[in-house]
Amino acid sequence: MGDDKEKVLRFFNLKLLFRPSRAQLIRNLWDQFYQIYCAIRDDTTNPGQLKIQALDWLSLFLTPSQGDPNDPRTFIQGLYLPSHVTPYIHTLVYHGWELLEKHRRWGLKAFSCSAVEKKNHNQVSTFFHKTLKNGGNPLKRKSAIQEIIEYENRTLYFTYNPLPKSKRIKKLRIK
Repeated sequence: MGDDKEKVLRFFNLKLLFRPSRAQLIRNLWDQFYQIYCAIRDDTTNPGQLKIQALDWLSLFLTPSQGDPNDPRTFIQGLYLPSHVTPYIHTLVYHGWELLEKHRRWGLKAFSCSAVEKKNHNQVSTFFHKTLKNGGNPLKRKSAIQEIIEYENRTLYFTYNPLPKSKRIKKLRIK
């Protein structure tokens, strides 16, 4: 996390955007996440303690709403639903401590997904810029994934197997 993001995470005044009670709930969520973030970066962190911290943070993340949604006097809005738990959150909570325990000498930085995210971004960009987007000849229509994989295979093939360069000069006549 960059310094600017860390400052926002730690010091942003949520009371400018939310009611005080809601701002405090969100502040607690961010503060607990920051504690986990610091624990992950600390070489002396106990994996068991990280597991407890992550599970506590998840239970705060999944704070349910309380009261009658139609009565603003008694309704207290929760934070997130279980469907909002991403694969990254799942990995942090249920496997982060295991990775820390088994691979302590590398730390969790070794498990960054940035390369995978970049590859996914490049492939999606390729699909939307350089493929037929399931168009073209309707009889030979392919799935988007197949088009992306075939394009990548062609790119890799010609990267490692360049075509021989033609020595003949080609002349074009324009009438």
